[in-house]
Amino acid sequence: MTSPAEIDFSFISQDINGSFDCTFRQPHHLVLVHLAGNLEAKEYELEKAGSLRIQTPRIGSAWVLPAEQHGSGNAIGRTTAQYCQLTVPHKAFGSRNLLPTIGPDPLLHQLVARIGSVRDRDDVPARLLREALTETVLLHLADRYGTPVPQLPVSSAAELDQTIKAAIVEFLADSLDSKISLQEMAGLARLPVRTFVKAFTDAFHTTPHQYVLDQRIARAKTLLSTTTLPITEISTTTGFSSPSHLATTFKKRVGVTPNQYRQIS
Repeated sequence: MTSPAEIDFSFISQDINGSFDCTFRQPHHLVLVHLAGNLEAKEYELEKAGSLRIQTPRIGSAWVLPAEQHGSGNAIGRTTAQYCQLTVPHKAFGSRNLLPTIGPDPLLHQLVARIGSVRDRDDVPARLLREALTETVLLHLADRYGTPVPQLPVSSAAELDQTIKAAIVEFLADSLDSKISLQEMAGLARLPVRTFVKAFTDAFHTTPHQYVLDQRIARAKTLLSTTTLPITEISTTTGFSSPSHLATTFKKRVGVTPNQYRQIS
């Protein structure tokens, strides 16, 4: 699954004098958010979805262009158009795709604008804020524009037997270096997510989120005390989005930073 670090936000300023045309066939999802500029119209023609057009785009207008689609675009006006282009890996939403969509999206506009306001800062608060906002963008895109989640057959008993518990433990141990979704975990038990969370909590005496975090910290502690791997590599191996994310979470749970833990272990 995709981590926030894999999402690219490009803030673009483009002078348009009459008409501007482009063609594309991108392997990733593209999401464009109009930030400024008085365009008369903007249109995309997608091979599999027909025409997506906004007459007189407004600030906050968004175009969602799914991956693996061939198409063309046209902007009309005499202005300097400013927009944010989000490039999202095809794998970001698992087996789900995005639906080609065009229209106003005030929430996405606010999230993108806030990310843009701290994009040139490299201090820890700014990096953590960008990660949190990017994660929110991913959730918003999946919820608003994602194709429906496939419905799995529901288990008759809302509890996890030993076989399912063992499968979940093995799956999580093998997946700590990637993004783990509740949908994937619930799929192993063939339960709806809400039912699975309760069943998991009853079986493991902690929530799925806390369990995964505990396992990631435990693996980080092992790597810190038994290897000379750099902190950057350990953060990747344990599924944290960045070294600063690992450091913040590690200190909160263990009481010392990863470097301090390595020195005393």
